[in-house]
Amino acid sequence: MGALYTLRATLRSHAVEARPTSRPQRLASLAPGLQRWFGDSQLVLSTCLSITAIAAVTAGVEYSFFVNVKHKFHDQATVMRYVSSVLVVTYLLAMIFKMLLTQKALEQVGIRRMLVALPAALLAGLLLFGGLWLVGSDDSVLLLYFYGLYLGLEVLRRAVFDPVFLVLFQPLSPPERLRAHTRAKGFYEPLGMALGGFLLFALHDLPGLNEWAPFVWMSLFAAGALFFLHRTYDHYMAELQHALGRRFGGSAETVVVTSEFLAEDQLPASPAEVQALIEALEDRTQRRAATAQLLQLSSTVLPELIQTLESPAASDALVRRVAQLCARQSVPSSREALVALARRPNLHQRETALRALRHLEQVETDAPIFQGLVQEEMRLAQQLLQGIAAFSHDELRRCLSYELAKGQQRIFGLLFQLYPPHIIADAQRGVDHAARERQANALEILDNIIPRSLYQGLQALLDVAPVAEKVRVFDRLLGPLSQPARVVPFIIEQGEAAFSDWTISVALRHWHAEPHTIKQLLPYIHSSNYLIRESAFFVLKKLSERQPELYEQLTDAEPALPALLMSHTHATTATISARDRVHVLQQTALFAETPENVLSSIVPIMREVSFRDGQQIFAKGDLGTSLFIVYGGEVGIFNGTQHLTTFRKGDFFGELALLDAEPRSASAVAQGEVVAFRLDQEDFYDVMEERSEVLRNIMKVLCQRLRRQNEKMQTQAPLSNPA
Repeated sequence: MGALYTLRATLRSHAVEARPTSRPQRLASLAPGLQRWFGDSQLVLSTCLSITAIAAVTAGVEYSFFVNVKHKFHDQATVMRYVSSVLVVTYLLAMIFKMLLTQKALEQVGIRRMLVALPAALLAGLLLFGGLWLVGSDDSVLLLYFYGLYLGLEVLRRAVFDPVFLVLFQPLSPPERLRAHTRAKGFYEPLGMALGGFLLFALHDLPGLNEWAPFVWMSLFAAGALFFLHRTYDHYMAELQHALGRRFGGSAETVVVTSEFLAEDQLPASPAEVQALIEALEDRTQRRAATAQLLQLSSTVLPELIQTLESPAASDALVRRVAQLCARQSVPSSREALVALARRPNLHQRETALRALRHLEQVETDAPIFQGLVQEEMRLAQQLLQGIAAFSHDELRRCLSYELAKGQQRIFGLLFQLYPPHIIADAQRGVDHAARERQANALEILDNIIPRSLYQGLQALLDVAPVAEKVRVFDRLLGPLSQPARVVPFIIEQGEAAFSDWTISVALRHWHAEPHTIKQLLPYIHSSNYLIRESAFFVLKKLSERQPELYEQLTDAEPALPALLMSHTHATTATISARDRVHVLQQTALFAETPENVLSSIVPIMREVSFRDGQQIFAKGDLGTSLFIVYGGEVGIFNGTQHLTTFRKGDFFGELALLDAEPRSASAVAQGEVVAFRLDQEDFYDVMEERSEVLRNIMKVLCQRLRRQNEKMQTQAPLSNPA
């Protein structure tokens, strides 16, 4: 009764400061009569019932133990010494187990088994009493039995059940979580103890039943707790999905292509015309119309689309658009082509294929293929973690961390093909969330459906533990690498098929060429990516100055290298390097939180422009289609003759034009000689299509600016209106 009074007083007086996020109504809710006590969640109901049953059994076990101690030792001092010794040993073991083994046991066994360990052990121990009672064991054996039963109960309850119990209500909103904890521990646990005490008291005056009947009802209660805790875990998983599946909004990405459809009689039919449409996908002005026509032709264009996917000459951008078109064709050959694309060693194309495959039905016979690819990705993650642990250079470590995050995304893409997609989608959104609690909830969803070793690997990737600890986890799960490769040679060997251009660029600048590896530089010198080619020529120039024997070995294989080096050196003196452009972007507030690996994709669309003193960059009212970033000099912003502000090196202006072409709200004039970079809207749309991280970062910065402007207006409002 005291617990009930405290419960009601607590719920009336406690103000919950954390505001719950809005959630849709649960699909399965409790009856109105039960909601008064348990809320709207079946999780709370099953947990409270299991707590009640466990508390009743706990009361019965403790009573039986102390009664047998009293019967064995009649001297009060002996009883006190024995009981105090038992309590010391019990609490000491529980503390040691909780500090040293609870977390490891939870990682190895999982919440489900940890949750049912206590009632399962109790049920087994109580059934053991039946055997001892039937064979007529003496008092010494029974005392030892009761000691072991009591000791096991306390250790499991304090070191196993209670820590796991704390996470059960985590998916609930803060007010629900408070009520659930208070009800379970503040009312239903004392209620269970009272129920156990009542049953013991009722049988006290019945000697014939008092010897065995308590163990019957305790066994029934333990079995009931086992049943309710099994249901509790199912409700816990449902609450996790309910919380994560809607909290972050949105559903799995879908391929949407819109354009003007042409008339039926205008549709091309020949393979040559279809191939021309596919090539038009790389032309910005023709892309939408070509996409629409290819969609209208439906499965008749699949042979040409598949041929494009198989072509080694196709660019990654073209492969991505063709893969999206294949995903719109729900035929076996379309899926087979995308699966074949996912199996290629080119990890960028694998990511493209996995995104497209999300829109097609799973095929059970493909499961071994994707399981093998998961193992490949885990091995790559192990290699990258070892590289991060072994290398102290911050820039390269950031690159490896970025590649590790991309590998994690590919692993989720593979899981989409192996397990229920909606569960994987909910878990991935939770893992990508910044809050550690959300990540833990998302991983808990996965724990019930993916292999334990894979779950522990993903958990290690997200953990904030030292990198060395993560390496040990992967070595334990996958076995140590037979020949751990040094990270920089490993990146150079794998090349553009496995890593982003910025990672390769950084690795090239840290690479120490050897006679048997020097020819690996040649593909990078001829790379179509300017950033990679620039770093390759940096290595080539360094070789010519410091290692002439290796330089000569390379020129023997490629006689045109000296001329290429001279022309590249002349070109770079007349322009700003790609590497410097990445650093310029990173120093602007608009891109400050964007990784260099993402910023490098903006470099090709950065147009270097210069203005003389007093030259107008744009006028008020002009249609804005470009963002400018100041590299050198100063730019004044004017509204008529009124000087509004001045931008200097690292500042940017005109950023709204990247998202919406509207008339300029002010004029920009060069104040002295100015060197700047111009980013045009159409080019930027292409980058955002390929790298969604760029758009997310811009939206974040613009929202911050808008929020600061609103706060400024709110603080100025009282001053402008004294009344």
